[in-house]
Amino acid sequence: MSPTTNVGIYNLLTALAKYAEVFVEIDNDDTTKEQREQLMALGIQFASDIFESTDTPRYAANRFVVDSCDGILALSPHPYEELNYFRHNTIPVVSRIYSDRGLREATINKLLSHQVLGRNFDCVCPDTPWITDELGWLECAQTDNLRYDSSQREGLDIIPNGVDTDLYSPQNPQQAREAVASIVGEKSILDTPLVGVLNGLHPQNSVGMIAKLAALHRDTVFIVLDPVLAQDRHQQHRNVFYINLEQPEDTVALPWIYSACECIIFPTVIGTPFSMVLETFACGVPGLALTSTALTEELTAATLSVPLTRDETTGKFMIPTATVSEQINALLGNPELRETLSTKARQIAENYSWDKIAQRFVVLFTELNMKKAGNTTPKYPDVACASYYDKGQNTMRTGATQLDGFFKHRVEEGLAQTLLSDHTPEEVRMVLQYLLQDAEKADRVLSTLLP
Repeated sequence: MSPTTNVGIYNLLTALAKYAEVFVEIDNDDTTKEQREQLMALGIQFASDIFESTDTPRYAANRFVVDSCDGILALSPHPYEELNYFRHNTIPVVSRIYSDRGLREATINKLLSHQVLGRNFDCVCPDTPWITDELGWLECAQTDNLRYDSSQREGLDIIPNGVDTDLYSPQNPQQAREAVASIVGEKSILDTPLVGVLNGLHPQNSVGMIAKLAALHRDTVFIVLDPVLAQDRHQQHRNVFYINLEQPEDTVALPWIYSACECIIFPTVIGTPFSMVLETFACGVPGLALTSTALTEELTAATLSVPLTRDETTGKFMIPTATVSEQINALLGNPELRETLSTKARQIAENYSWDKIAQRFVVLFTELNMKKAGNTTPKYPDVACASYYDKGQNTMRTGATQLDGFFKHRVEEGLAQTLLSDHTPEEVRMVLQYLLQDAEKADRVLSTLLP
C-alpha cells in the first residue's frame, strides 16, 4: 500500500470521527502501536478493547458489528478480508477500493467479488472516478466462458479522498523551485520549466514515454513521482528526475513539488490516485491527462487531454508521445491558458474538503440502511463463489473461496462443499455428475472433500 493510500485512510478516519462514532480494528502489535495511539487520540475506539473475544481482532470485529453499528466501512485493500463481513452481519458494507498501482490486482478482485456477494444494501466505493471505467477492457478477456459485464454498475458510489486546501495551496514559485532543486540535488534546474508526472502506469509502460519526452523537450525538466523508477535509478537523461515518496511523512514535500511545476501529466488508470490530482489542482497546477476513458465534465475544465489506446491482448497502453509533446508545448507556450486552467483547478479542489467527503459517507450509510429489508437475516456460507482476475494470464477465471482459512477452490469443489452440509455424499455425487457430465471427475471432486 502506497504512502498516499495510507495517508488517505488516516485522513478519512480523522474526518469521519467528527460526524460519527467510529470503531476500527487493526492488529495489536508493536508495529501498529503508534497507529493505534494516533487513532485513540482522535476519539476512535477499538472493537477488541470493548468486546472480549478469543478470536483474532478482525473476527472479533465481525461479531461486534452485528448489533452495535449502522454500517461497516471495509478499508482493507484485500478482497478476502471482508468476505466474513457479509457472512456475520445484516448491516450495510461499503467496500473501499483504491487507485493504487501496487494494489491493482486486489482492487479488481474486490470489485468482482462484491458484484457477486454484495447485497442490495451494500456498496463499492472507489476513491477514484476512473477505476471502474478502466475495467471495460476485461470484456475482451474470457476464460471458463466468463465475461466481465461493465454495464453492471449497480451498487457503486464514487467518493474520492479529500484534499486539505490549507496544506495544499499555491506556494511561492521560486521557493518551490529551490525546494525541488534541493530534493533532486541539482541547482541547474532553477531557471528551467518544470513538468510534473504522476506516473500511475506500469513502470515498463512509462519509461519509454518519459525518455521520448525528455529527448523532445531538452530545455524542460521532468519531475516524475514514481517510487519504483526512483529506486531503479532510471536517471538516463539530464532533464529527468525521479522522486521517491517512501514514507507517509515524505508527502509533506508535495505542495512544494507541485507548485514548482508548470503542469502535471497524469494517466487516468488504476495506479493514479485522484487525491493526488486534486492536490495538484489545489496548488493551482493545470493538468495534462492521458485518458484511458472519458474525463468527467468537471475535470475537463482544468486539463488538456490525450487519449490512450490499449493492446487488447497484453493490456499494455499505447502512448502517442508526439501528441503528448504537442500538448506540453501548448501549455508551456501559453501563460494565459495555464492561468485559466489553474483558476478552474483551484475551484474544483474546493469541492473536495475532507469534511465534505466524511459527510458524503454518512449520507451513503443512511441511504443504504433505508434499502435494507426489515427481515434481513445473516447468511453463514462456508464458501464464497465469485470470479477473480488472474494477473499472470491477464484474464478472469471462476473460483470458490473457503472462508475459514481463505483458500481457493474450483467452483465445483465449492458447490460440493456447500451441498455436503445438507445432503449425503451420494446426493452430491449425483448433482456433480449431472453438472459435469463426467462421473470420474465428480468422484475426484468428492475425494478432495470427504475423509
